Amino acid sequence: MSATLHHQSPTRKAVEVTVPAAEVSATFNEVVAKIAPKVRIPGFRPGKAPRPVLMQRYAREIQSDVAQQLVEKHFWKAAQEAGALPISHPSLEKLDLKEGADAVFRAQFDVAPEVTLPDYKAMALTKKKRAIDEATVAEHLEGLRQRATKLLPVEDSAVAQGLVVTCDIRVKPQGLKAQSYQDQVLEIDGTRPFDAQILGMKIDEKKAFNLTHPEDEANKVLAGKTLAYEVQVKDIRRKEVPVLGDDFAKDMGAFENLEALKAAVKKDLEEASERDAIARLHATMLDTLLEAAPFEVPRSMVALQLDDYCQEFAQHVSRQGMDPKKVNWQAYRQYRQNDAERAVRSGYLLQAIGNTESIEVPEADIDAEIRTFMAENQVQQPFEAFKAELERRGNTTEIKGRLRTDRIFTHLLSTAKVTEEQLDKAAFEALVELERKREAGLPVNRFDAGGLEGGDLEGQEGGEPAAVAPAEHVHGPDCDHDHEHGHEEDAAPAKKPAAKKAKAEPEVEEKPKKATKKDESAADKPKKAAAKKDEPAEEKPKAKKPAAKK
Repeated sequence: MSATLHHQSPTRKAVEVTVPAAEVSATFNEVVAKIAPKVRIPGFRPGKAPRPVLMQRYAREIQSDVAQQLVEKHFWKAAQEAGALPISHPSLEKLDLKEGADAVFRAQFDVAPEVTLPDYKAMALTKKKRAIDEATVAEHLEGLRQRATKLLPVEDSAVAQGLVVTCDIRVKPQGLKAQSYQDQVLEIDGTRPFDAQILGMKIDEKKAFNLTHPEDEANKVLAGKTLAYEVQVKDIRRKEVPVLGDDFAKDMGAFENLEALKAAVKKDLEEASERDAIARLHATMLDTLLEAAPFEVPRSMVALQLDDYCQEFAQHVSRQGMDPKKVNWQAYRQYRQNDAERAVRSGYLLQAIGNTESIEVPEADIDAEIRTFMAENQVQQPFEAFKAELERRGNTTEIKGRLRTDRIFTHLLSTAKVTEEQLDKAAFEALVELERKREAGLPVNRFDAGGLEGGDLEGQEGGEPAAVAPAEHVHGPDCDHDHEHGHEEDAAPAKKPAAKKAKAEPEVEEKPKKATKKDESAADKPKKAAAKKDEPAEEKPKAKKPAAKK
């Protein structure tokens, strides 16, 4: 066997292998001997068909099996002998195969990139942190109070302003098919036309009425059309919001009084603010390093990352009650292409830094992480058996990679010069909005699209005035008539999930379960939130990036 290596790109190689004729003929004989007893040919007993007959009738299958055996036997060894270490399966691009002659095949494959590290020590960074003042604490306490609202039954009452009504609605827009909506919950606002029509109705009462949308209705589908409604009231309740006092504090947990609750809320908000600032700092470091160290990434690794994104999005779509088969997966993969490339680059870059700094994760740290997970999730299985199951599924490797990423970021921060900047609410919200615009590709200054941030020219697209198409209305959650008509939107990504920075305003979060699957990323660190009873943390979509692994 002889092999020649061809360089197609820094991460894409090809190896051309020549296999001696004697081995080729022997492989043909093995394949023919294996299929002979399995096939039935008219006029011959099983296993007794002449070799020429088998070669003629099953030429394609035999050729394919022989090629597969030769590639599997020689590819990996040939690539390594030629000086390359494949990280992907071979893709056959050339095959000259004939019994009794030398066989030649050429297979493409990916290799890991060579990462030239930039100067990652003594980086100058600004840690932008949300300041937690009394107004922030008061705002959060009010949120807790509103979430503790109870809906109490109202006996022998009619629909009135401010009450919460559950009803079944059948609506038929003019020229469209009728649709029915069960158990719709509305907080009555008599200024809305629909709500005004059901004022005074009682439980089990039915009513039919028409509403006509104005000609200038934002939703062009319904503009100027009449909608016929049939409504049945099923339940009427009133809202009871608790008073913000000592009793409320005791109901929220083991707090002696309101001051104790305030202190706990402030502590939780400060911890959340610190986590948010650290996550943003990590993302800034990673952005800086990636910009200073450009390198190509293997396309097979990008494809695997896209597979992970698709799997996560399919699970998200299923949880929303939609069919993942309705998603345009080709469009979604294209949509997440840049995220995937950045994720793979991040993993290789952090891996290179970890290797350079000899950063390792002791087995004891992995065991401690598993024990913490078991305690938080009340896993009753013995530790050794549970760990063995995680190892079988590959989860311990992912835990190790995540912990190693933590250590790499800790090391980078220890060598960086960090200046902390406290942001009030307005400044913090402006920062979050700026990050949102940048990630969404929206203009943020005059050099992006000829317009100033927040100015009249921010949304300009260029071209002569006559060539600029008018903006179409997009029906979204801000429409004030969602109870008058409804439809299930197609299961397609509506906006780009956040991939780089933690952008939510700090809030009291329920302590998340530490997942053992590959859901922790290099730029999106796990956030340990202080637990508060009956207050789940908001789920935020994140682009997953590979943890640094050695």
